[in-house]
Amino acid sequence: MKNENIQIGTILYDYHDSSVPPQYHRSYSLLVTPDSIVVKVDSYGEILTDTAVAITKEQFAEIADTYTTLGMKQINNREPDGCVGGTGASVKVWDVNDSVLIDGNIYFCGGEEYGTLKGDVELLSEKIKSFIPDFEKLLKRD
Repeated sequence: MKNENIQIGTILYDYHDSSVPPQYHRSYSLLVTPDSIVVKVDSYGEILTDTAVAITKEQFAEIADTYTTLGMKQINNREPDGCVGGTGASVKVWDVNDSVLIDGNIYFCGGEEYGTLKGDVELLSEKIKSFIPDFEKLLKRD
């Protein structure tokens, strides 16, 4: 089910790492606009990276098309039933008039998915990251 005829304005993808020691913990946000991707990486609130990468209108269109094709949708919250230690992601998308189209989260734990979002958020994140040169370096894992 595609979201037809909606003009995407901005996409925010947030990745929430699992609870691991600070030197290994990397959470990040990718804010995609028609001309840039703002990358912010943190470890428990300590900002490690805050940069913007220029993208073309065509690259933005590819990311927006990927989002549209995935047909993500908000659903009733599914609780993790005591599962702890997983990772999570949230996706918030606005149209060109700044109206929120979707705002949900997904939590991966014990091989299951929980939260308020249904859809392949990992595929969306991979598409966004494909336009960020040296994304792994921005995570500053060393």
